[in-house]
Amino acid sequence: MSCLRDPTETFHKFATNHIEEQTEPAVADGDDGYDKSTKIGLLLLREEINKPLRKLEDYLNEMPGILDVFGLEKSPDHTSFSLWDGEFPMNELPRLLR
Repeated sequence: MSCLRDPTETFHKFATNHIEEQTEPAVADGDDGYDKSTKIGLLLLREEINKPLRKLEDYLNEMPGILDVFGLEKSPDHTSFSLWDGEFPMNELPRLLR
């Protein structure tokens, strides 16, 4: 897990720094309960893990240390990842990874 924890921490820090409003909690009130930095960090992590969405949800739930980085107790539902893809243009995520 440590080989995945390092990039996870990097993605989380990067996403948090990328967002203008850095005082938002990891799970915020709102449309689906996740703030923008958590969504971006998890989308970047999804690209790193490269698993189908249904398997990704199970995979993350088996790794509480990874979820702890984002302040989460359980993985978002696999449908959340699909919805978040629509929120952030695909050209934005590769740019963020650079």
